[in-house]
Amino acid sequence: KKSGMTSSAERKKYAALSEQLGIVVDEHSNIKLLEVVVGWLGVPYRDNGCSKEGTDCSGFVQAVYKEVYGKTISRNTQGMLKEVKTINRSQLKEGDLVFFSIQSKKVSHVGIYLRDHKFVHASTKRGVMVNDLTETYYANSFTTAGRYP
Repeated sequence: KKSGMTSSAERKKYAALSEQLGIVVDEHSNIKLLEVVVGWLGVPYRDNGCSKEGTDCSGFVQAVYKEVYGKTISRNTQGMLKEVKTINRSQLKEGDLVFFSIQSKKVSHVGIYLRDHKFVHASTKRGVMVNDLTETYYANSFTTAGRYP
């Protein structure tokens, strides 16, 4: 943008995305990522699924990465964990992955970091949704974060 000004159409888009995702969206946000994520919100959980008919956590992450970044990444959480460069939680940026160990010591769940402590993932009970890393359940099961090179 030459003028450095945000058009009213862009402001409306940012406001809509902010409301749908519960985060502050501005000109620095990855709008493509956020729009793709919004298109997945509410998709039901399905074990081994990776489509908008139903998806599991890694299927969701894999599909979003393909659409947004044109990247083919692992189809499972363990594979993703091996492929990313591990980063500190304080270094999280939009699009980074967040990993959780839900029922065991082994990493078993993955989501995509948005901003403001929020991440999007496929929850077994509620499907694709946004949660906060500071919620007790996720804070207690958070394992590590990673960034694709």
